[in-house]
Amino acid sequence: MNIAVEYINTHGVLANQMHRMSRVAFAKHLAIAGQGYAPTPRKLIRTIAMFLHYSYYTRSGAFNDDRFSEPPIELSDPTEKGQFSNLAGRAIADFLSKHIGHSMFTVNYEAAMRLRGMRLSIGRRQVRRPDLLAFANNETFAVEAKGFSGGYGNMGDHKAQSQTGGIPVNYTIASVAYDLYRNVKCKYHDPFNDNVAFDNELLGGLTRDYYAGLAQFLNEKFFYFREAEYFGEQFYEVDLSNRNFFQYFKKDFPFSFWQHELLDYYRPTLILPRDIRAFAKNGISNNIRPFLFDSIEQNSNIYIDNDRVGLSFRR
Repeated sequence: MNIAVEYINTHGVLANQMHRMSRVAFAKHLAIAGQGYAPTPRKLIRTIAMFLHYSYYTRSGAFNDDRFSEPPIELSDPTEKGQFSNLAGRAIADFLSKHIGHSMFTVNYEAAMRLRGMRLSIGRRQVRRPDLLAFANNETFAVEAKGFSGGYGNMGDHKAQSQTGGIPVNYTIASVAYDLYRNVKCKYHDPFNDNVAFDNELLGGLTRDYYAGLAQFLNEKFFYFREAEYFGEQFYEVDLSNRNFFQYFKKDFPFSFWQHELLDYYRPTLILPRDIRAFAKNGISNNIRPFLFDSIEQNSNIYIDNDRVGLSFRR
């Protein structure tokens, strides 16, 4: 999928860009973007379930035509479509925060507030906050993510939402994906504030939880993993095959026959950095540079994000 992006940079200069996102990249960002807590083997169900549940919206013919598909009329559900549009907007925002903002790590904004001991609500009213918090070298930025089937709404309102929350950031993004089912476009706008110190303590705490959750895949006896190399760095590839997945989850998640078949067809693999145990113990700092991997040029069935966590599908 090619995403036409209207980008306003930190100096207020508008530029039209095109960013290509593979289906594997979309699956990774759809599953992980905005998770409030660390991914774990128990939460693997979220990744697989979202990929299967929303398969009608990501059919390859439409996706390769730069749009999302829609279910057949007999399966159409406006509420579900709205939910998917919102999730797709968040996934695209997370993807662009890596490719435009060069973020090495993004997290649900609420998780950062919890770690800082900030209030999430006052009485019955939630404290306004953006969706994501991103860390890029010496800069931190917040992202308000939207996804719409039609127009992009009021950018001023979206921008105002991005500036709430209370965590000091260098800039805030209003990332609004729209026209999702005809020709995906996105407005990505960001003014700048250079008077904010980088918070390595916050980044370290958030990434310890993130990588510690993922590192559990290397400790569970049901998951087989092997070593691999991409662009000079070492990784683990964790087999999420039908046998491993359902041997681990069978007591809690009784899946149907067709879902077993889909796992056999896609044969998903989770890709983790070789240094994940050190990341899980100490977190990362802004001394760690984002991992740059072009899945389109290399292999459209493999995607490794800037945070060194990736997915691959064998078909």
